Formats: sequence, C-alpha cells, structure tokens
Amino acid sequence: MLENKIIITNKKETMKKLLISLAALGCASAASAQSSVTVFGVLDADISHYSQGGVSKTIESTSGNGPSSLGFRGTEDLGGGLSANFWMEAALLNDTGAFAGSALFGRRSTISIAGNFGEVRLGRDAPPSWWNNVVFDAFGGAGPGSATNITKGGGSNGFNGTNPLAFTRVNNAIQYIWGVAPNGQTAFGNGIYGNLMYVFPENVSGTAAIGQYTGARLGYTNGPMNAAVSYAQSKGAPLPGAAGLSTTFKDFNLGGSYVVGVAKLTAHVGVNNSDVTRTKYTHWGVGASIFAGAGSIPVSYNSTKQNNAAGDGADQFAIGYVYNLSKRTVLYTAISHIRNKNNGTYTFLGGNGGGNPGLQTAFGGGRSFGSGTGTDFGIRTTF
Repeated sequence: MLENKIIITNKKETMKKLLISLAALGCASAASAQSSVTVFGVLDADISHYSQGGVSKTIESTSGNGPSSLGFRGTEDLGGGLSANFWMEAALLNDTGAFAGSALFGRRSTISIAGNFGEVRLGRDAPPSWWNNVVFDAFGGAGPGSATNITKGGGSNGFNGTNPLAFTRVNNAIQYIWGVAPNGQTAFGNGIYGNLMYVFPENVSGTAAIGQYTGARLGYTNGPMNAAVSYAQSKGAPLPGAAGLSTTFKDFNLGGSYVVGVAKLTAHVGVNNSDVTRTKYTHWGVGASIFAGAGSIPVSYNSTKQNNAAGDGADQFAIGYVYNLSKRTVLYTAISHIRNKNNGTYTFLGGNGGGNPGLQTAFGGGRSFGSGTGTDFGIRTTF
C-alpha cells in the first residue's frame, strides 16, 4: 500500500511539474508576442539609356521601379494600447553593393510612441510635403518616367524652387501622426489621416536657422479614392538676391487618385516658391495605371513653369509596363521624353537620390539641355 501511495504521489508531482512547464512556455510565448523585429528590403536593378542635348550614356542602374533598400523595424507592446516602435532603413546601390548617400540609414531612422492618441515620432524621415510627389505619380517617383524629374526642378543640382535640405528627407524631426498604422509610412492612411512635423535647425542663437522645417499634410481615403494636401516652409542657404543669412522656401502640393474600371487615375498640382523674386515654380501632372492582366501600364504627363521673364519650363511624357512575376517580384520597362522650353534646365535625375544619376551631372558650363529621352528595363523584388 505504501508503494502505491508513493507511485501516486510521484505521478501527481510529475503532472504538477508538467503543468508548471507548460504555463512557463505560455508566458514566454506571450512575452515574445509582445515585441517583434522585421528585416525587410527591396532590390531593384535595371539597364538604362539616356540621351539629351547631344550627350548620352547607358548604365546599369538601380531603383527604376522602387527604391533599393535594406531595413529593420520593430514594435514592442507596452500594454494599455501603447507601443514603442523603431524603423531604420538604408538606401542601397545594388549595382555596386554600396550604400547610397553619406548617412547609413538615410531613408529613415525613427523611434516613436503610438497609441489611441496617434503617434509621436522622432528622427530622420520623409517630410509631409514629399509624399504627394510620389503617391500621386503613376511611376511612384522612380525611373526615367518619374514626375520628380519635373517637380524637383532642373539643373545639375536639381531642386529648383525648393529647399534641397528638406525636399525628400529631413533630420532632427519631431512629428505627430494620426490615421496611419503605428510605425507605418505616412504616405497613406485610413479615413482622415495626416501629420505635423517640425525640424530643429540646431543652430546657435543669433545665427541663421538653416534646416528648420515646419510642414503638415492632411488626407482622406474612402474605398477607391485617396486625396491629400500639404504645405511647408523651411529655411535654406541664401540664394542670390536673398536678404539675410537664409532663404525661406515654401512648398504647396495637392494630389488625388481614384480607381475606376480598369485603371487607377492620378493627378497632382504644386507650387514651389521662395522669398527671392522670380523663383516661383508651378507644376502639375496627370496619369493612370491601367490594369492589364498580370501587369499594369503606367502613363503620365507632367509640366512645370517658372515665373521668370523667359518663362522657363519643361514637359514630360512617359509610358511603361510592369509585369508581376509573383507577389514580390516584377519585371518592368519605361520610356520617357522631356522637352525643355525656353531656357529650361530639366533632365533625368536617376534613382535613389541621384546615386545613379541619369544625365543630372552632364550639363552646365553653358551646355544646352534641349530635349531628351530616357528608357530602362529591369527587375525588382521585395523581401
């Protein structure tokens, strides 16, 4: 009888230990579910050919359909509907294996707290005034057909009418975001969405606040429709004719898209201006992404004009084809034509922040820009 009691007791102890172990595993699983880290990226390579103003070149480039990048993002559940988030993303030049730009995580480097109140985010990020240039462009701001060839302005340095320090990315930013998934891109939202951003110039008192940026974007999505408006002011290095130690740049843009039948229609308009006379640039564009079986046909027309005496400007027409090999991989091609008007200085800027410039660096020294054509064929995959 004593032996039986011992056996029964041992069985109870074994079961008790098993239950404790299972409970511990459950707690560990729950703890790990409270935080996550994701490695993600894009690899995009293409063969591009550009010809304009008597010069031409053929290159193996990157980011003809989407920006090549490598990133890490993560979220920690803090309880009570709160989360802590981070996002670090580097731009890649996968044709050479190098990182683009001087900053390793130049595309984004942010940390944030999010909850039912929205999200407060700090660090390097895309400013509110940037997204309409990409979201409402049929080519998504990539490749020879990118609307940013026009909206960025022309010349060997680009950025006509805009602040080079605050057009695509800004440092030292603090922003408030709502209507957007925690730690998400502020390009899109649900229902009413938007964000407010301020960039600290980090200048010594009494000196020019170069790099200061204040901007906002407000959008609305409902089914097939998406629309957003943005406005920003920023301080840049003084331009010729500027009074004082800096130039104030002003950037307004408005865009929308609508899915109807077999196409997604897009349109945008914007004004880039500064406090220097005759530096106002007005740009607009229309486009569509036509659904075609397993792919789509992007097509767009963009135009820009300066308010100087000559009325410098340019037009751009582009068409392409994107074929989906899978959910993650596409083949693509595009052809684009830029026609400069009067003394227009617009050309192909190239992918990933000019890391693979089209003909951006070929002009200057009195060389005429004239008209030009750019074309590419490439492959993009995401992970």
